[in-house]
Amino acid sequence: MFSRIAGPLVLFALLTGLVSAQQHTGGTDTRTATPAVAMDPPVIDELHFEGNTVLEEEELLRLVDSRPGAPFSEQVLTRDIERILTAYDRSGYPFAEVRVEDLVPSAEAEPPTLTIRLGISEGLPFRIMEVMVEGNTLTHTDVILRETRIEKGELYDAEKVNDIRRRLERLEYFSRVDNPQLYMRDSSGGLLLRVAEGNTNRFDGVIGYQPAQNSDEDGYLTGLVDVSFRNLFGTGRQLAAHWERATRDISQLELHYLEPWVLSLPLNIGIGFFQRQQDSAYVRRSIDAQLRLMAGSSVEVGALLRSTTVIPSVGNTLSGLTRSSTLEAGIDLRIDTRDDLYHPLSGIMLRNAYSGGSKRFERSTGEEVSDFIQRIEVDAAWYQELLPRTILALALHGRELNGDELDISDLYRLGGARSLRGYREEQFVGTRFAWLNTELRYSLGRRTFAFVFFDFGYIYQSPDYTRDREELTAWRNGYGLGGQIETGLGIMGVSYALGQGDGFSDGKIHFGLVNAF
Repeated sequence: MFSRIAGPLVLFALLTGLVSAQQHTGGTDTRTATPAVAMDPPVIDELHFEGNTVLEEEELLRLVDSRPGAPFSEQVLTRDIERILTAYDRSGYPFAEVRVEDLVPSAEAEPPTLTIRLGISEGLPFRIMEVMVEGNTLTHTDVILRETRIEKGELYDAEKVNDIRRRLERLEYFSRVDNPQLYMRDSSGGLLLRVAEGNTNRFDGVIGYQPAQNSDEDGYLTGLVDVSFRNLFGTGRQLAAHWERATRDISQLELHYLEPWVLSLPLNIGIGFFQRQQDSAYVRRSIDAQLRLMAGSSVEVGALLRSTTVIPSVGNTLSGLTRSSTLEAGIDLRIDTRDDLYHPLSGIMLRNAYSGGSKRFERSTGEEVSDFIQRIEVDAAWYQELLPRTILALALHGRELNGDELDISDLYRLGGARSLRGYREEQFVGTRFAWLNTELRYSLGRRTFAFVFFDFGYIYQSPDYTRDREELTAWRNGYGLGGQIETGLGIMGVSYALGQGDGFSDGKIHFGLVNAF
């Protein structure tokens, strides 16, 4: 940017010296020496632009702070010129230059004034006639090109071009993405993208230990496995599988497939399967379809259709639990400006979701019942580097479930390594949850950090006496420390957490591994 600011900026000291000399010219001679007095900066009398045709003078004046009547500042004028150049970048003129033609002081006014004249060389408009990609050995070139959102012949827009790198990095296909470069070929403009392929498949494993709650039982291990293929055959298609054992008698399985850019539009279609075995009481099974519109590099809007079936186990003794089927639809909005998904130093993540649908089941008396249930979910996270290497990470989550015929299979569950730390996995069951995760991290590398944390949670369970469910309201907190380290095997994490009233021996230890292959 600075190389496009042509012409010297006159130092304030020279200006005040010149004004001072003019003020004394022709004045009364005095032989009494007086100490030097600091001069106020001259006031800008006039500001003129020359050579501008693309941007009108009124538009340029709205961009600058160096307006007539304001005191002159070299730093302010430099920032004004940068804003003008940025405006030309956004208008398709990346080679525009701004020159300081004249800074003319006048001593006749009181206080002294200054006339500024800026010369603008706009250059030729830059249209992107082609985009070249280098370095991709697995990912198809057309997969990369569609993420640029650049059309042939499109006028250059600095903000849009600078956003290309972010779009490509968030795909997690590449280990390195360089800033786009402009070039000219036979009087036609082009854009060069250089990338280096990365590991696009991921394995995520977690193992945890839950200590015994009393002398009559033993502690046990919990764990999960995530396997995802994020760029199948270089096409951008995704396939993921998830298995988790949350407690001694609870396990779940998930499968997901995503088809990107349907009909060459920024529209993704996904299908999923979910099954949860809850103790020996029931099996909850869901099939869903999602439609996601990528409205921008940081914004997604989604629609959901899901069918869920709950099958009680033979001999289950849970009150009011019967076989049921639910058909629901929902929408959600996601905004994600984090600069890194694994160790963000700045940015936000926001997700708002709503779903509702009809639940149908048959009572033990043979009566068929239909009930409308709805879910509201909110997730928000904020990351900010407070000091060099020191990052504050805050995450706020909320869940609410409403309905007149809610059984145990419908309720939300809270507790464990990925929600309210310091408690057993899914220790709390309820219809309304809110919890806050607070971490103070100290960065030790690109994706390596140590942290201390404090979590705080609110739990509410609505009453349903026909199902032996009493009303419950509780507040809980958890705290501890941990770390994440990037190794040759992948990203490993460990944390030690204590719940409210826990002693040292009651702490929960969790290990994790995220491995790209």
